[in-house]
Amino acid sequence: MALLNEYHKPDSLAEAVALLRRTDVRLRPLAGGSQLVGDMETRTVTDVDGVVDLAALGLHQIVETGDRLHIGATATLSDVGSHPLAGELAGGILRRAAQYEGPVNLRNAATVGGVVASAETDSEFYAALLALDASVIASDGEGETVTALADFVIPSAHHLITAVTLPVRALRAGHARIARTPSDRCIVAAVAVVGDGVERVALCGLGNRPLLAGSPLNPPDNWKGSAEYRLAMAEIVRERALAEAARE
Repeated sequence: MALLNEYHKPDSLAEAVALLRRTDVRLRPLAGGSQLVGDMETRTVTDVDGVVDLAALGLHQIVETGDRLHIGATATLSDVGSHPLAGELAGGILRRAAQYEGPVNLRNAATVGGVVASAETDSEFYAALLALDASVIASDGEGETVTALADFVIPSAHHLITAVTLPVRALRAGHARIARTPSDRCIVAAVAVVGDGVERVALCGLGNRPLLAGSPLNPPDNWKGSAEYRLAMAEIVRERALAEAARE
């Protein structure tokens, strides 16, 4: 079992960021813990002396503000799926994509901020956010920055993702994936969003994180699928996702 020397549960963003800025100890932010805890247990991550628990910061709320949907960073994937607006946006694409992040017990713990921070190449939920033109809000404890998800890189370890925002529009979505089994994480996948003058397609499994169609592709070459195979499948899943979106 992973052993921690320190555990902190701040009640303000400023305090949380101040803790993460400490140089005398290596602290990591803890939200749902679905990845960090597992990585520490398996010793995949060893440079952690303690955690900064974000549970008391009130970052779990999902609210509509004007023409945008504001999803707090510690909202879980299950929270998003069951929300009356977030779960139904573009025909329910976020709820649908979340099912492929893992089983329900993982979706009950995994957070939106964690998915964005991890940016795993096979994250179909991340791809759905990307296709929906999401932006990411990050805080340094004093001010906030807002960056399009397509351009987002965590500025430094001293910043916290506090929310993801999405435009609320009348959109349709399509989703296509290739995996070893229906319940596996994808080898390649596409999420397409169309309508209201919008056509955006996000692709999984073709770079170091999900990316928009038209971006340079640099697929991994591993046991799940060769780079050549992934490139060949990219256009197929893109066309299937767009065709489904057109039918909706």
